[in-house]
Amino acid sequence: MTAMLPTAARVPTAATSSERQAGKEHEPRQAAAPCRGRILLATLLAAVLVAAMDRAPLRAEPPRKVLGLDRVIAFTYIPTGYNPKQLRSVTFIEPTAPKDWQDWHSRGAVVAVGHTWFDLLRNPADKAVDILTHLDYGGNPRPVVSIDEFGFDFGGQTDQKSAAILRQTKRQRPDLALSVWEMRGPIPKVLAEAYRDVASLVMLECYVGDKKDYWWIATQVHAARMHGLLPKTIVALGLGTGGNPGELWARTPAELERQIRFVRLVAPESPGVGFFSAGATPELMARADALCSRFFELPSDGAALPDDARALARLFSGRHEKPILVGSPAWVEPNRSAADPGKLVEPKTMRAYLMNLGDRAAGNVQVRLRNPKDKGGDVFAAGAVAEVPPRGEAIAILPVTAKWNVWKTWEVEVEVPDGEVIVYRLQ
Repeated sequence: MTAMLPTAARVPTAATSSERQAGKEHEPRQAAAPCRGRILLATLLAAVLVAAMDRAPLRAEPPRKVLGLDRVIAFTYIPTGYNPKQLRSVTFIEPTAPKDWQDWHSRGAVVAVGHTWFDLLRNPADKAVDILTHLDYGGNPRPVVSIDEFGFDFGGQTDQKSAAILRQTKRQRPDLALSVWEMRGPIPKVLAEAYRDVASLVMLECYVGDKKDYWWIATQVHAARMHGLLPKTIVALGLGTGGNPGELWARTPAELERQIRFVRLVAPESPGVGFFSAGATPELMARADALCSRFFELPSDGAALPDDARALARLFSGRHEKPILVGSPAWVEPNRSAADPGKLVEPKTMRAYLMNLGDRAAGNVQVRLRNPKDKGGDVFAAGAVAEVPPRGEAIAILPVTAKWNVWKTWEVEVEVPDGEVIVYRLQ
């Protein structure tokens, strides 16, 4: 099936992929001996239980301790002029001055020293490790660094270097807790493995304006769960206005509450939630604080959410017999140089992230990138993926054969035999 879709859409190749049916109840055959009867009955009950679990909604689980915290309520990049001491729910805050850890520690909160990727990824890995291990942590006996941000090229050279920096930093300074911001979409395998092994906290950048883009939250949560990361991963929502012109995030208390409730629905096993709040109003800060004071009391069944938001959650939590591939123009990046993310590896290739929601592998998947019609309409990169594993991911490596005339507004075309394709676009 081919998808050349200007907005989020779902297109089947044949019939719509159905959810896996639960096992039919029936009477066990009369056993010749009591022992055999008990075995057959136990087998039947186990099969019914597994089928029921396949169809059951996600349930909230008691979160594990992260950074020594029972829950992680993160307020980051506090608005200029706002006094964070007003916050009552906060348990994780960054960036702050190194010496501030003592004051926040007395309030039961963890402080992280913030550091951007700029000098880390533009220097050799050894130099980056030296930078992180020798930052000023203000004498904190439990230092935390928060790296803003990793997730550049879906497992390409820059992501591989990022993973190596994290591992080497932890080896050189085991007492240093690593918190990482993940950007640009689902976590690829190479970063997920490093986060699982050495990161203490992962924050998913899920900055959206309204429910049209809730897929951006659902897909990132799905990838984190797929890699076993959700017990130490939180969704970071954007408050107010973003840093780029025209970038609008949650701007009303009502929309903020919907997003927080959606996070509870799709990520009940997550230890909390976070906020990038530089563009927030005092009203939004107060509402976020009040909601997070009872975050784990909020229902995880989608109560009070719109029907389409609950349906989106079911798509990602349910079981599907046939392959369902999910992609997006936003999930395509060039292979970026390990020496500098601003430089591209030659010969140029595009790396397109694909997610399979189905219980069956998708084979012989064809992927093309095309300029929009008003920008030439030609294919500029194409390739194939031998297999996208069931309920797994794959990266399509697409050699660039022509000039791309747009950025992130290109068309993504995906063909998969006997399956479906969903292509999402950020609105």
